[in-house]
Amino acid sequence: MRFLPRRRRAVAFPAPAPVPLHTPGTEPPSGSIPIDVALRIAREALARHGGANIHSSSSMYFAAVDLDHALRTLVTALDAEEGEQ
Repeated sequence: MRFLPRRRRAVAFPAPAPVPLHTPGTEPPSGSIPIDVALRIAREALARHGGANIHSSSSMYFAAVDLDHALRTLVTALDAEEGEQ
């Protein structure tokens, strides 16, 4: 009879602590980017991820991160413009 090799025991690692994608109070200083540049960044991000595959978790992850960055940049620029007037 042929003996099968023993299975190795699974090692249980502790779950990593959750890390938020955004920590309030850590935004870049207001007015750091002009509105036209922030708008161009947002449009490019929309064009880049407009045809992303919704069934691909990695595509959705990259789209979410890129679009979140573009939106935060645009909002920061708009808030800075509002504060100057």
